[in-house]
Amino acid sequence: MDAQVDIPVETLRRAADLLLSHLEDVEGPVVAVDKDFFWSIPAEQRANIYAEPNEFTVSQLTESLQNIDRIVQGSSAATSYALVWLADVLRAAGEAVVQ
Repeated sequence: MDAQVDIPVETLRRAADLLLSHLEDVEGPVVAVDKDFFWSIPAEQRANIYAEPNEFTVSQLTESLQNIDRIVQGSSAATSYALVWLADVLRAAGEAVVQ
């Protein structure tokens, strides 16, 4: 049985600022990631810890980054799903740094 988790946006904002500053201190202004494609598990399967996921799709880091860049440049409106693309990119950057 899952309980609701409340995520304070201000905590995310402060953590993102601190962690991105740390990333820039460690890696500089650009993080090199040597893998573009990755497996993606649908959210409903990812959140069901009682059943092994059986549906996977292939996602692409450069596509997520392009979608985010369009929002930053103002040529596309920000949407809630853009947080998923941002998570893809942040995960890749974090994994590239800790390996």
